[in-house]
Amino acid sequence: MSFRTVVVSSGKSLSASEKRVIAVLLGEPEPSSLRAAPVAARAQTHESTVVRLAQKLGYSGFPDLRADLERDNPEPATASALMRSDTGHELAVFARDEARALDRLSSFIPQEQLVDVATSIHRSRVVYLFSKADERPALDMLARRLRRLGLVVVELGLGGKDLAERFVSFTEDSILIAFALREAPSQLPALVREAERRGGTSILISDAPGYHFRPAPTHLLVAQRGDDSEYNTLIIPIAIAYALQLAIFHLDPDRYGAVRDDINDVSRLVGGTDEIPLR
Repeated sequence: MSFRTVVVSSGKSLSASEKRVIAVLLGEPEPSSLRAAPVAARAQTHESTVVRLAQKLGYSGFPDLRADLERDNPEPATASALMRSDTGHELAVFARDEARALDRLSSFIPQEQLVDVATSIHRSRVVYLFSKADERPALDMLARRLRRLGLVVVELGLGGKDLAERFVSFTEDSILIAFALREAPSQLPALVREAERRGGTSILISDAPGYHFRPAPTHLLVAQRGDDSEYNTLIIPIAIAYALQLAIFHLDPDRYGAVRDDINDVSRLVGGTDEIPLR
């Protein structure tokens, strides 16, 4: 997660010296070389203040904070770096890389954790989905997978009153599922906090192991995508969507099998195809 997002979502009260430290950190163009002592000197405070601030924001120490800060200041990437400069455009290499990411998916998300998350969704009344624009294809796929189970799905807008109008019906029987790939949407901390305040459940799907999200969601599904950090597809998030659908279905095959048949009946009624909903 970026340091800016952590600061916005922390909800902690900050002293004047801590605010000066944050100002220094956010103004640093090359965070990779930062050390606590020079930051303290520039903020006119003690080094211990810098370390305590990092811990106050939920980091294990200043190096942990610095790693998040670097996310706010990525090095300019060339066009070739953004498009797999190392692996090129060979289909075989691309397929091998994605297959490797899929093969290790279960090591990031154990079956027990998947079933635990699926159970939360199974017990919910309404599922609310949220993501950045870049992740919308994965969100749309998850929405359709859940609708095929007969679940009520609300896709939240990107912000403003549209988002508020859709989210205002969230209750203790609701569940929020959000994507945070590479970076968390700026509205997400407030949404997770509000979901908790209303007594509901939140699930965050991320691609960054070691991710520090604040406030912490009820469930966190983290799976690394491809090895190329500059070029990642949505294959892993979409695979998670399919895996969740299957896990939910097998919690109550009779219930969801009946929904599948009902969808088929209504589809034929309105002139649709005989497509099997789970496919």
